[in-house]
Amino acid sequence: MLVFRVAIVAVLISMLAPVLFDISFRPLVPVSFVLYATLILYGVLMDRGVGWAKRLLPQCWAWPYFTLQLILFTAVYALPVPRQTVWILAMPIVSLATTVLRLPWAVLIAVLCVAIQAAFFRYFGAPWHGVASAVLGLGVGMLFTIGCTGLAIWANTSREKAERLAGELAVANDELRAAAGRAAALAAAQERNRIARDIHDGLGHFLTVVDVQLQAARALLPAQPERAGEVLDKAEQSARSALADVRRSVGALREPAERPLLRVALEGLVRESGGAVSFESAGEPRQLSEAAEQALFRTVQEALTNVRKHAGPARVVVRLDYRAADNGPEVGFRVCAEVPV
Repeated sequence: MLVFRVAIVAVLISMLAPVLFDISFRPLVPVSFVLYATLILYGVLMDRGVGWAKRLLPQCWAWPYFTLQLILFTAVYALPVPRQTVWILAMPIVSLATTVLRLPWAVLIAVLCVAIQAAFFRYFGAPWHGVASAVLGLGVGMLFTIGCTGLAIWANTSREKAERLAGELAVANDELRAAAGRAAALAAAQERNRIARDIHDGLGHFLTVVDVQLQAARALLPAQPERAGEVLDKAEQSARSALADVRRSVGALREPAERPLLRVALEGLVRESGGAVSFESAGEPRQLSEAAEQALFRTVQEALTNVRKHAGPARVVVRLDYRAADNGPEVGFRVCAEVPV
């Protein structure tokens, strides 16, 4: 708005300064005061007139407003004062029309300004070639004004669009950062839950083994102290295995490590279980996904724990089968417990 007001003042000065320095101009006669008043009204309407017109005639403000501006432009030409710079007043009118109206209507207003100038030139006795020269000069000026105003509007619209997109991008980045934070928190919670399940399953298995072995050692201690010592050694080994399992579960968070084949892990689990537990494997062993091997291992571990808790002195066979099934390659296992009657 400040830039627009400065431009209006510059236009008025550019129009009025040559008139004041013209030797035929009398600055203090009544007609000169009419010129001053007309120019002041023109400037005020350029600065505030659009807002007033929109409030008074919200549905059809444009044409009454521009009609009044064209009347003032005509009035300045009609006053008996030097008129060589009056055409400058048409520039802001056409520029404003380009801003607030569609291009065809802005062009029409520019044509009307050129027609008003040509009519007065002819009325005051200018030859036709002089009128044509004036029309050509002002027409080029009008085209330049419309083009520069359109370019300024496009640049301003592009800047506003860029600022809007930058704001939207900043909001999107904030949302992405928030989503990444929520995803990280969810992943951490899921990992904590997984570790908790691993530790629960592992400790449950090993503590059950230790409990069974300690009970056996207590039973054997009075009559067979040597056998009791062997059972206590196995219980100690199971406790160490439990500690190693917990460390392995926690260490999985820190860095990836080479993990044994599922067959090797299950063989170790069977050896640690003690008792009448045997292991069988069929097919060519191969590395599975970590999630699949972890699920299979924990399932066998939980099954052996349940056998010890509920089946008593049962004979257990763990079978791991890598062979292909009818519907494609699969890996499966069975835990079979035979309970003596």
